Amino acid sequence: MGKRKMNKNMKNCILSVTLLISYSLFSQVGIGIPNPDASAVLELASKQKGFLPPRLTTAERDAISNPAEGLTIFNTTKNCLEWYNPSGWYNACGDNGVATVTAYTCNTLETGTMEAGTPVSGVSQTITVTVSVPGSYDISATENGVTFSARGNFTSAGNHDIVLHATGIPLVAGNHTFALNTSPNSCSFSRITDIKIITVIGAGGRTWMAFNLGATAPATSMTDAAQYGDYYQWGRGTDGHEKMNSPRISTQSQGDSPGHGNFITNTSNWRSTTNVNLWQGINGINNPCPAGFRVPTITEWNQEFSNSNIKDMPTAFSSVLKLPAAGYRANNNASYSNLGVEGRYWSSDTSGLRVNYKLLDTGQNSRSGADQANGMSVRCIKD
Repeated sequence: MGKRKMNKNMKNCILSVTLLISYSLFSQVGIGIPNPDASAVLELASKQKGFLPPRLTTAERDAISNPAEGLTIFNTTKNCLEWYNPSGWYNACGDNGVATVTAYTCNTLETGTMEAGTPVSGVSQTITVTVSVPGSYDISATENGVTFSARGNFTSAGNHDIVLHATGIPLVAGNHTFALNTSPNSCSFSRITDIKIITVIGAGGRTWMAFNLGATAPATSMTDAAQYGDYYQWGRGTDGHEKMNSPRISTQSQGDSPGHGNFITNTSNWRSTTNVNLWQGINGINNPCPAGFRVPTITEWNQEFSNSNIKDMPTAFSSVLKLPAAGYRANNNASYSNLGVEGRYWSSDTSGLRVNYKLLDTGQNSRSGADQANGMSVRCIKD
């Protein structure tokens, strides 16, 4: 009898030692699962029950001495799951305070394209944020009718990539700078808005843009001021000078690009020396037209006017080109003249130091006496 009891105790001891050795070898425990994942020390599995961490009030949580990084509780005061990181307790409720950010990199990645007048879709800008203290963030930048934004929480210190998604409708085409509403506020990025190109076939069989550069749609009347478009100084690129009421400056440019968006006045030429090679063809210097388009020659203007029987401003608007009476911007003082009365349209041709253009009022004329510093309309033709 004693021998059988001793053998039974021996078996139990051997079984216990075997289980202990097995546990120490594999270092994994599964509850409700026979084969815990190799990467887990402990894996729980159940179809009817969940994992319940310790439940503490905020006061009880704060009484914990030297909490370990990663320590997790359920805060019954806030009804939030919380865990401890080097900056303190962090929760999933989003009331962690504003994160402290030491640096931004705003050009990590950009996706999608934008087109003037078309609601944006699939457009984003990824920035990299260096966080010193975790917390919430609300980042946005608005320009040209478009807002890039993102909200959320940084759960740890270090570098984080944040995707700012765009919403809105771009107002005009061009290169626009978006400055973040954050501190330090030294971070910005630039995004290009393309022109939504609508074309028409002229009476001569050539393809033209259906509206002036700077407009967003064909004019609805000869005096449709919303679709007059921009006022370019001949030969200049799209740099902002062409916009209605852009700032003025009297200092001439020393090169083909002034490096600013001011309308240059008090002179016949915005450039200190004339360069007649500007705006020549689709690859011409400062060609303001979209890809595949260019400023028409005076011959192309004359041919279209002849084929369309354009005789004056009203017939210019009633033609397929729908040319509005945008007037012009004077080179001497940047004032606007004859808005709604006449149209002045640049060609790419020069005549000595001056430029050929089409003048539309009570008649239609080809002129060769325009100073390059005047601001006039541009209608592009497909090459």
